[in-house]
Amino acid sequence: MFRGLIFWLFAILAGVTAPVQAFGIQSWDPVPTFGNPTVPDSDHQVKTFEEKPVAEKAPAPEDPFKMSAKWNNGLELQTADKKFRVHVGGRYQLDTSWYSVDQDVQNNINIPYADGVDFRRARFRIDGTLYENQEWAAEIDFVNSFRTRNQPVLPLFPGFADNSVVALTDFWWQFNNMPRLGSVRIGQQKEPIGFEHLVSSRFQPFMERSFNQDTFYGGVFNGFNPGIQAFRNYGADEMGVIQMGIFKPTNNVYGFNTGDGDYSVTGRLTRLLEYCDEGRQLTHVGFSARQATAVSQAGVPGRIQTFRTRDAIRSGLSADWPIPAGIALFGDDMQWFNTEFVMVRGPWTMQSEYLVSTFHDARTTFGGTPDETTTYHGGYIQLFRYLTDDFDNYNKKTGVFDRVKPLHPYRVPIGDADSGCYGIGAIQAGVRYNYLDLNDSGFNGGILHNMSFGLNWFLNPNMKLQGNYIFTHRDVSDTTTFPGGSGWIHGFGGRIAIDF
Repeated sequence: MFRGLIFWLFAILAGVTAPVQAFGIQSWDPVPTFGNPTVPDSDHQVKTFEEKPVAEKAPAPEDPFKMSAKWNNGLELQTADKKFRVHVGGRYQLDTSWYSVDQDVQNNINIPYADGVDFRRARFRIDGTLYENQEWAAEIDFVNSFRTRNQPVLPLFPGFADNSVVALTDFWWQFNNMPRLGSVRIGQQKEPIGFEHLVSSRFQPFMERSFNQDTFYGGVFNGFNPGIQAFRNYGADEMGVIQMGIFKPTNNVYGFNTGDGDYSVTGRLTRLLEYCDEGRQLTHVGFSARQATAVSQAGVPGRIQTFRTRDAIRSGLSADWPIPAGIALFGDDMQWFNTEFVMVRGPWTMQSEYLVSTFHDARTTFGGTPDETTTYHGGYIQLFRYLTDDFDNYNKKTGVFDRVKPLHPYRVPIGDADSGCYGIGAIQAGVRYNYLDLNDSGFNGGILHNMSFGLNWFLNPNMKLQGNYIFTHRDVSDTTTFPGGSGWIHGFGGRIAIDF
């Protein structure tokens, strides 16, 4: 018995795992030994023991608000689930212009045409997304001005002063995925009227939009008004856009109105009759309308509407831009009706619009005898062709053209980096006929006919060079605003534009 106990202890110390049957002891699970992971079993076989892994500590949950940065035609910060996004960017456009103008025009216009250079736009923008369903934008333009006229004190001082100001452009909040409404935007924004008006200035094929923009859509308020707008797509594959909004019209670039009863109701309906090959072939039609009052101001009697345009090339501060046609009228309310027709056929793009404006109770002085209705109208047609294998980028969600993305950006290798082949960007050439008639019922502000020729070089999606040649015929023979000054205006302009 004593010997058996000694043998038992020895077996434990030696790591022997075989059952000791001589003492009637049952077998047990083998015990791993240090330095020797294998031990013989009762059948003299070798078993290998695997160590159980130590349980790893669960990783900390990822921060849902953690953002990563990337370049998306501008600096963009975004969470992994894309529910939160911030974009920081801007644009600037440097213009230079030269003119050759009939002397009769120069002698009978508010400000003579003059060669010059200027920053047409210099904007800083921040926009983003919150909780996926809310969007916001805040944009300021640092290149705006107005002219104040003063009584000369000495011969050395002129009778006016140009003042630079900061203007608000996009300042809005937007709620997406609203039942039936789609998206709702509140704040300073563009009213939904006019195809070229809704295309960003970053993506315009000419240095300036048509006369309709300055006379109607943009006016003296820079094209942005405070209000609320709902918009959504309709139809299969988002083939149409419907927009409707209520706004407070202004006569300034600061986004405020102090007049009683001023309002505008504006709506736009578009439809793609065809959309093929990712937009390389499409036909777009659209109609928009606006019912609005003229603009009043606290302490000033009556409502005033200003119809005026600057030319297709400009230089200097905005207060120094000549006005070849224009008139300011007292009146009550107005209606605008605008039609759009756009076609894309590969490298070819045709775009046209026509607008009719009716203005009721028009008169040149407050309290004067009103006319029943004064009707003005204007329109344009333009044709462009890419000389490279590119095409205009149509945005189905907004129903207008978007950023041009050259197939082969300038100096970016094509294919293999060692091939020695580099992109040249996108090159586009085109022509536009532009017309404006501000003569009706004796309230005559002039008639303009304009031809513009454009050449665009898109180096990449964020940078382009533009060259425009224009000739405008100014007809003010029937106006009382200008005692004379009909004639021809020739101009050449160039622009370097960057946006991010």
